[in-house]
Amino acid sequence: MAIEKGIRLGTMTLAGLKKSGGLEAALKGFRRFYIGPEFCENLLGRSLCGEAAWLQEKGKKVCLLTPMISEKGAGLLDSIFKDLLKLVKSGRLDPAGLEITANDFGAIELAKRNRLPFRLNAGRLLRNIVFNDTEESFTVNNGLALDFFRKIGIKRYELSTIGASPRVNFTKGGLYGFDRRNFSITLYYPYLNLTSTRTCLVGMRDVPPEESARGVSCARECLISSFELAHPSINEKMLVRGNTVFLEFPEKFYASEKDLARMNVDRLVYAPFP
Repeated sequence: MAIEKGIRLGTMTLAGLKKSGGLEAALKGFRRFYIGPEFCENLLGRSLCGEAAWLQEKGKKVCLLTPMISEKGAGLLDSIFKDLLKLVKSGRLDPAGLEITANDFGAIELAKRNRLPFRLNAGRLLRNIVFNDTEESFTVNNGLALDFFRKIGIKRYELSTIGASPRVNFTKGGLYGFDRRNFSITLYYPYLNLTSTRTCLVGMRDVPPEESARGVSCARECLISSFELAHPSINEKMLVRGNTVFLEFPEKFYASEKDLARMNVDRLVYAPFP
C-alpha cells in the first residue's frame, strides 16, 4: 500500500508560502495540501475557497481543515461551504479532489445541511471519542462510536504522532466490536496537539461559557509565530500557537510503510510548524 504524503500549512496562506520561497518545493513534494484553521474559528476566511480551487488547478488534492465552532464560527463556516458549492457548480472545483475535516459536530451538521459533495473526515480534536492515543498506543476504545461515524459517512480519522511506533489492537477488532477495514488513519508529524482552549492563550481575553464569542476578536498573534513554554514540573518543551499546546517529536516514528499499514495509516501529513 502506497502512503500518500500531504503537507499542513496551518496558519500560513498560499501567498505567505510563496513569499517565504517554499511554495515551489511544496508543490513538487506533496500530493495533498491541508489548508484552513484546524483549531481556531477566528481564522476562518472565505479566501480558503479560492486557495482550494488554485491548488486543484495545479493538480493537487486538498483537505480543508475546520475548527471547533461557536455560533460565530458556524456563520463563517456556513458561508465557506456555500462558496465551495458555487465553485463546484461553476466547474472550478472537483468534489472528488476535496475533503473536509471536521473538529466539531456542528461542522458535521453544517456539511450535511448544505449537502456537501465532499468526503468528511474526523479531525484530531475528535480523536478521543474513538481512539486512545496515550501510553504509546493507538487503540480503538469505542466500537459503537466508530460505527456511528461510519453510518454518517466518516471513515477517516486524523491522529498525531506520539513519538514512537505504537501498540495497536486493530487485529483484535472482533473482541472490541469493530472491523479495521472500516477506517483509515491520517497521521500528522512531528507535532502532537496536547490540548486546545476555547480562546487563545496569547491574543484573546477569556470568554466565560455563558458569554457569546461572536463579538470577541483577536490580534492574530498566531500568524506571526509559535511560543515556547516551559514549566519546572514538566520535562518536555511545549509549543503554543494560538489556542493550542503542542509537543514536538522530531525523531522518526516508524521503520517502514509496513509499520504504517499495521497502524491503518495510509496518509502522512507533514506540519512544518505547529
